[in-house]
Amino acid sequence: MDKIETTYTDASYWSDRWKNSQISFHKSVNHPFLEKYFHLLANDDTKIRIFFPLCGKEVDMAWLWSLGHEVVGVEFSEIACEQFFTENSINYKISTLSNFKLFKSLDNRIKLYNGDFFKMNRDVEKPFGYVWDRGSLVALPKDLRIRYVEHMLGLLGEKFKYLMDTYDYDQNLYPGPPHSVRMEEIQKLYGERCTIDLVESKMHNRPFNKKLQESNSLFNKLYFLKNKN
Repeated sequence: MDKIETTYTDASYWSDRWKNSQISFHKSVNHPFLEKYFHLLANDDTKIRIFFPLCGKEVDMAWLWSLGHEVVGVEFSEIACEQFFTENSINYKISTLSNFKLFKSLDNRIKLYNGDFFKMNRDVEKPFGYVWDRGSLVALPKDLRIRYVEHMLGLLGEKFKYLMDTYDYDQNLYPGPPHSVRMEEIQKLYGERCTIDLVESKMHNRPFNKKLQESNSLFNKLYFLKNKN
């Protein structure tokens, strides 16, 4: 079998996708995993501040905001930030920071930082205790995944809870994105600091190409990470 070269999905790649409205990855409904397992992050009566890395215009953010939670996202595409607020009919204001353009709801419970994820730091936002990664890790090529996780761990508090949505498949059959990120890689990236549990694994019902469809080997997986100590 000929090896397929993976697509190099850096910030420039994703910026072009947004500019050209090639955003089939965006879903207009809440992620079923988040709805089903949000209790792993917080009880019904607990209001949390949750981080959405590489957030796009995820409707999950509007849903959690509607429940009274606080949302902080980072997104490279200004188009995505603007569309999130307009499409969800949430009034917002814009301010300019040294490394970001900040889109913020008028009640201050949604903040989307438009800019480079790797410039987010503890001077911009205090450490996070809750994270929802809806396809962010799998959006990146392998070298950037290493850098992404190193930076992400530096943004977390001593205690944290982290839900991560991933895909698992034979990358010889499809070049990505989304990329295949398997348990072994997740353990290598996060294992020193986190406990890692596979919460659910299910066959993905919309294969990305014919080869994956024929292989019946494309899985959508949800992991739950917590601080070790």
